[in-house]
Amino acid sequence: MLKRKIFFIGIFFLLTAAAIYAQENSLLKKFDNSSNNRTAAVQLIFTDMEKALSSGNFSSLSTFFCSQTYLSLSNGVSGYYSSNQAYYILEDFFKIYNVTSFRFKNIHAAGSTPYATGIYSFEFKGKKDNAQVYISLKQFGSGWKITQITIN
Repeated sequence: MLKRKIFFIGIFFLLTAAAIYAQENSLLKKFDNSSNNRTAAVQLIFTDMEKALSSGNFSSLSTFFCSQTYLSLSNGVSGYYSSNQAYYILEDFFKIYNVTSFRFKNIHAAGSTPYATGIYSFEFKGKKDNAQVYISLKQFGSGWKITQITIN
């Protein structure tokens, strides 16, 4: 009789452990999928930014500006600006430094502050030149906003 009770207790613990393992494994898969979806969403945002910058249509970037975006530009502009100010500062910058091409070279879409770096080729006073670009994002609610743009 005692062996039978021990046997059933053992089976009970084994089934409980299996159920817990299955539940944890299911939760890990859900986390991985949400993490993958998040990374894919960030990747798409950077792809849209790359298209906007390469075509000279930076105005579509303005939808991604957060309330205080840090700008550091090769023309000496540096500091935190409201989304409205950032728009007009970048509008002036891109009028002077006309884009000839733009391409992200490195996109780091994982983590809490994804970023991308690239090369901004432009024409300034009839001369062609290149600048390094750094753009970082941060999640606000369900969306992503630009926290920093550096062009040097």
